[in-house]
Amino acid sequence: MTVSIRPIGARDKDEWLKLCNGPDSYLEFYKAMDVVSDETAQTMFACFLEEKEPVYACVAVNADGKLIGLATYLTYRNTWNVKDSLYLNDPFVYPKCRLGDADKFGCGKTYWNTQFQNHRAQSLYCKVAKKSGFLLYIRPQ
Repeated sequence: MTVSIRPIGARDKDEWLKLCNGPDSYLEFYKAMDVVSDETAQTMFACFLEEKEPVYACVAVNADGKLIGLATYLTYRNTWNVKDSLYLNDPFVYPKCRLGDADKFGCGKTYWNTQFQNHRAQSLYCKVAKKSGFLLYIRPQ
């Protein structure tokens, strides 16, 4: 399957929303369909198109021009490296389409996280990266 990765564009909105919260979507995969409102999804999409927003999005496109995957990311300074770091967030590909565009930013490191139960993704991630040894904790609001 020929796949290309490109920045998200305004023309991608309808397909991106399906990837985000439609059948076989990102939110369905994580059993979070009731967590992210339509307003939040619409607002985030608008943010991706704003040049001054600190969060970016890219999409994976198949040979037919259909969106089959998405990811969000941000770059930021940190206290451990002179170069910026890139944080990859929300990487998702439609299940039927699964099986190093980050290098173009010249960042010192790239990292991401996934759920403990997402063993399929972890088997891929272990081929291209190593586990950090850190656990993520989130304080409830």
